[in-house]
This record gives sequence, C-alpha cells and structure tokens, in this order.
Amino acid sequence: MAERDVDIRVLSQQDNPAVGENLVRPPIATRDGAMFSADWYLKQLMRGNIHQVAGGATNQGITDPATWGAGALDSTEFDLLVEVPVKTTIIPLSWEITMEKFGATGLLEILLAWGTGAISGGTDLTLVPVNQNTGAGNKSALTNNIVANAAAAGTGLTKEGEIWRGGLQLVEDIAANDNAAWPSNFSWKATGPGDLYIIEGAKFIAGYIAAIGGTGFQKFTWAEFETGEDIG
Repeated sequence: MAERDVDIRVLSQQDNPAVGENLVRPPIATRDGAMFSADWYLKQLMRGNIHQVAGGATNQGITDPATWGAGALDSTEFDLLVEVPVKTTIIPLSWEITMEKFGATGLLEILLAWGTGAISGGTDLTLVPVNQNTGAGNKSALTNNIVANAAAAGTGLTKEGEIWRGGLQLVEDIAANDNAAWPSNFSWKATGPGDLYIIEGAKFIAGYIAAIGGTGFQKFTWAEFETGEDIG
C-alpha cells in the first residue's frame, strides 16, 4: 500500500460557540495556529461557564475578614448559602477558606451540603458572581442568590446530600499560644467522581464554618448551565 501524506488543517480560534450533536467540525487551534485539545474544565472556562464568588466581611473584600458562625455547627446560621434557581444547573468545583483567626480553644467544623428549604437570617452579605473568563459576557443566573455571614435566625437546610466535611478536632487561640501552628487554609476541590455533584434547581448549597470567634475569607467556584443544556 502506497504511503499517503495527510494534510490536517485547523481553524485559529476567535470564539468557542457551543454546537449541536453529530456535527462535523474541523480541529480547533489557538490564534497562532497551534492545535490543542482542551480538558473539560478549560473548555467550560473558555465557554464562559465557570463563575466564582469571594469575600470576607464585604464582597470581594481585601483586608476585612468575616466573622464565622458560632462555636458549633448551626443549621440556621449560614456562612455561605447558594440558591440554585429553577432552570439552572450547577456543578460545584471548589470551596476555599482562609482562616485569619481561630478564636478560643475548641473545634473548627466545616460542612458543605445541599438540600432544600433553606432561608438565610438577617445581617447577611450578598456575594456577587464573577465570570472567571473576563472576556465572556455570560451572566450568572445566581446573581442575588448567594449570601454569606448570615445570623442564626434563618430556616435550616433540609440536608439531602453532603459535599464536604472538614475542620480540626482541636484548635487553640494562636494569639494566646505562640507554639500553636496549624494550617490556615482549608479547601475542597472536585477532583474525582466522589467529589462531583450536579445540582439542578431549585436547590440550595449551604456552607458552614464553625469556630469560637473564628474569622477569615472564602471563595466558592462552580460551572453553570441552563438545565437540559449539553454540559460536555
């Protein structure tokens, strides 16, 4: 059999619109013509489907840490509450917590769960979604649906599933104990099947950070789609 040359041509990418199934498309390349295959996360980032919220005492705060919940988990006191509306589906990707102070000696308990029926109490902070593709115009359907630092005056989550549980069995006030040294950063990332959840609205995702006088910052990241949309 005679050898044949193969001429593969690619399209330099200017945008990345979603297309229907069973359509033949040429290979895609970067703008300088280098061919690549994006993994799922990069693909969603390029499509403008990955969003995040962050804050302390204020939205996207820099030097103003939040004061977390009481010294034990309280289902009515949300340090993070995400309402996923009807016709919207999200995949939680990460939740990162930076502790600036542990407070008095005691437990540090962290819980991220999903379910129904949650209502935040007063004095909560609205976190504003940011698209992690700064060139994308996709607006999150969760705008005005994410709050933090809520008082223990709400309606507790009816828990249907647990995403992550973390913390420390015993912490001490570092300011009062110079020999005390523990990690100050805690994070959950969706890296495998056991970490992946597809949350279809209407549902709630609730995050709790319980310490005695604990303060700090947080960032929550997710991929977002219209319900029924191809998420591949």
